[in-house]
Amino acid sequence: MDWTLAITRNRNALLQLIATLLAMTGGGLVAVLPRHVRLTILRGLRPGESALRRLIVIAAHEMAVEIRTVARRAAGAIPKKIVRGSGERAPVFPLFDRRKHFNFKGTPRVTRGNPRVWQPGMDYPVFVKKALPSADDLLDATRLCRRIRAMQIALDDLPKQARRLARWQAKRDAAPPDACKYPPLRPGRPPGHRTRHTHPVDQILSDCHDLARYLLNPPDT
Repeated sequence: MDWTLAITRNRNALLQLIATLLAMTGGGLVAVLPRHVRLTILRGLRPGESALRRLIVIAAHEMAVEIRTVARRAAGAIPKKIVRGSGERAPVFPLFDRRKHFNFKGTPRVTRGNPRVWQPGMDYPVFVKKALPSADDLLDATRLCRRIRAMQIALDDLPKQARRLARWQAKRDAAPPDACKYPPLRPGRPPGHRTRHTHPVDQILSDCHDLARYLLNPPDT
């Protein structure tokens, strides 16, 4: 079945999301952002990343690739010289969902209240008031901008990302039966899922997730 229409429609929607996020970050060049702006960006970035991963799964469906062996990689083209420590390397979009971590030791105890300061010579300790977070606090935005940039690069060359995933899947299928074979998508709801669609990207994520799950686990016919 041809999924070109679904891929094109959701890719264009994600490109519009990236354009909005880049505008909020000054083209991805800012070093700091106010807390409220950063939270607004994350509301669209997290589900957008999940939708893009599922879009790559759809694009990689039934894609034929050849596994490159060590000898074949050695006989390939010589890569260009890479300057270490330059910091100019383009970010790479992660193809796998972050796995859930379950805590079986119980909820850690949280100390509440203001810290108490006391030193010799003082009759009574001094209670220091905690500074409450403000919506205008400036937070580091370097990693946030790189995540947006990684999404933009992946969307600009979606077939390349699909080949990356297809090669990984081919290596996974060729691995021994006792090897750990994790799927690219984690079970359950995708990261950034919201039951109430309060953001335009929520519908994109829902469509991509349903289609990707259908391709990975097709119903018995």
